[in-house]
Amino acid sequence: MSLMPDALAVPPGQSSTLALQRILREQQTLLDSAGVGIVFIRHRAVVRCNQRYAEIFGLHSPSDAVGRSSEALHPSREAFRELGRAAYPVLAQGLTYRTERQMRRTGGPLFWAHLTGRLINPADSAEGSIWIVDDIDEQKRAQARLSASEREKQMLFDHAMVGIVVLRERHLARCNRHFERMLGYGPGELLGLSSRHWYLSETDWQRAGEQCYAPIGLGQDYEGEMTLRAKDGRAVVCEVRSRAMDPQDLSQGTLWIVLDVSERLRIQAQLAHMHGALEQQVRERTQELRETVADLHREIEQRKHDQERIHWMAHYDALTGLPNRVLLAERGQEAVRLAREGGQPLAVMFLDLDNFKHVNDSLGHRAGDALLMEIAQRLRGTVRERDTVARLGGDEFVLLLVGANAQGAARVAAKMQEAARQPLQLGRHELCMSPSMGIALFPDHGEDFDTLIQAADTAMYRAKAEGRNGYRFFSPRMQAQSARALALTNALRRALEREQLTLLYQPQVCLNTGAICGVEALVRWNHPELGAIGPAEFIPIAENSGQIVVIGEWVLRTAVAQLKRWHDQGLPPLTMAVNLSAAQFRHPQLPELIAQLLAGHGLPGDRLELELTENVAIDDPEAAAQIMDRMHAQGVRLSVDDFGTGYSSLSQLKRFRIHRLKIDQSFVRDLGHDGNDRAIVIAIIRMAQALGMRTTAEGVETPAQLAFLREQGCEEAQGYHFAKPMPAAALQEALGRAGRH
Repeated sequence: MSLMPDALAVPPGQSSTLALQRILREQQTLLDSAGVGIVFIRHRAVVRCNQRYAEIFGLHSPSDAVGRSSEALHPSREAFRELGRAAYPVLAQGLTYRTERQMRRTGGPLFWAHLTGRLINPADSAEGSIWIVDDIDEQKRAQARLSASEREKQMLFDHAMVGIVVLRERHLARCNRHFERMLGYGPGELLGLSSRHWYLSETDWQRAGEQCYAPIGLGQDYEGEMTLRAKDGRAVVCEVRSRAMDPQDLSQGTLWIVLDVSERLRIQAQLAHMHGALEQQVRERTQELRETVADLHREIEQRKHDQERIHWMAHYDALTGLPNRVLLAERGQEAVRLAREGGQPLAVMFLDLDNFKHVNDSLGHRAGDALLMEIAQRLRGTVRERDTVARLGGDEFVLLLVGANAQGAARVAAKMQEAARQPLQLGRHELCMSPSMGIALFPDHGEDFDTLIQAADTAMYRAKAEGRNGYRFFSPRMQAQSARALALTNALRRALEREQLTLLYQPQVCLNTGAICGVEALVRWNHPELGAIGPAEFIPIAENSGQIVVIGEWVLRTAVAQLKRWHDQGLPPLTMAVNLSAAQFRHPQLPELIAQLLAGHGLPGDRLELELTENVAIDDPEAAAQIMDRMHAQGVRLSVDDFGTGYSSLSQLKRFRIHRLKIDQSFVRDLGHDGNDRAIVIAIIRMAQALGMRTTAEGVETPAQLAFLREQGCEEAQGYHFAKPMPAAALQEALGRAGRH
């Protein structure tokens, strides 16, 4: 029976169509309402899909997807084929294939999707397949973040430098490796054990439960210090922090953070002990520091004193307390500056004590120092407060006279002479000293201090040369003479090697026979630019520059060699007289040199006569006597040159082995009209005769002089009356003529 009226009955064919349409509408409604993408694939192309599928792949509507190749939905062709190889065996059996893969949205981005596939007809795969696509990209990302977080937490748990423990019902559910190592257990040994296992006693375990779980039960954290027991029984003091995993459900367990503080407590105890010891040390050091500070104050004072002393020593003379060369230079430069700026005069005085060396040599250096200190006081008392008196060294002083012109400097020089003239008592000796002074004025004699002091020094030497005990102002002529002396000093150093020195020989005549009995070797200097330079000028320069010893040795060697040549040529026997300087005479190798020369030339000692000045033995008579004795032992004759002009004493003359006295030409020159000179010459001849010495007169130029000397008994003479000094060849010729006559 039909439930519908006949009028409303539907024809059978039409009823089937309507049923199919209804089924399709229901199917589309299901597709559109599904929360996942659904797609029908046939021959690798989209036949039909729902709206969710289009959204997943970035399409506006399902119609946009129809006809698209399913291969384009995959990251690559290889990925597409790999899916086919994995899915087909499952699908062919009529089973459902499920997988998670990366797919490609329209436009290129990849995303993770969950795929579920099934064939429509397993018996005929050509009918296609249906696939459900679920976008799980965000889920995958969240899962990756969760996994990373889990790994981080696990890493923190595994590598934390504190012990981490999870307890449930006071049994260990989980712990990290640090907690196991802290108590000396191996991996997993504590898992499942009661926490009683790591307490020292039952009482400690019970007390720990009461202390910890009371606040934890109230939802609070617990913090405290506990003593745990390690596997080997040793006590481990720990700081403990604990909280419930879920305060609302304590059955979830508790989390414990455990830090071993045993070493820290031990160090704290040591620190406390050390702190006490340190406090004691601080107390002791404080006392030491008080003493050290006191010592430092004393040392500072001492250093200040030392610095003042060093400054004083650097600027003042240690003996006299006067400013030294350094302080003089500072004051001198300042004085010149002020004089230049103010247009004021300034005088510099260079002062040297005459014959001060004799005081040192005869009375000793202590007496010399006492004399210098007294002279310094007298000089200081002679000048004004603003003037400077400085000691350069030895017996040299410099006075810096601020605002003094030539007249003022002359007055000061006169006062200096008067002050020095007052007798000075040194022990049992009474001394009177005389100064030689040179004065230079600013700006006439120099516009800087160095030039002024050099000029004053030059003037002082002129005062000494002109008789000592006086003063001289600097003059350009002195400068010229000083410059010539410097030039001669420098030139003399090369004179020997350049063969500029020669010897001349002056005959010495026997007054009884008229024959030539000897010659005196006289050195001459011929400079290619400066010309002939007389001995009176260059011999003092040689002595002052220290070259006299070398020159004197050359004279000795040359004269002895010439004497040997004359001897070999058969000339009459002669005595060669050679002058010795004081420095040459005092040279310790002189006796050995004389012996070597005589032996080397095969000459007897009496053929050589060494002429000395009277003053040569004054400095050290004992040493001079010993040298003369050694010369005498070799047969060498010694004579005193320029006798009567020096300071010989008869006691010394008597003890020295002197062969001859040479009467100075200054006495011979005026014999014709000066009675005093005649008396002196007569006295010298008589004294020599009494002492057994021979006499030779120098500078004989007239027959009257010769007659007087012969009459008084003088044995020999030399001078222009007989012959001038001549070269060796000329003298050889003269000797040859005398031999022929």
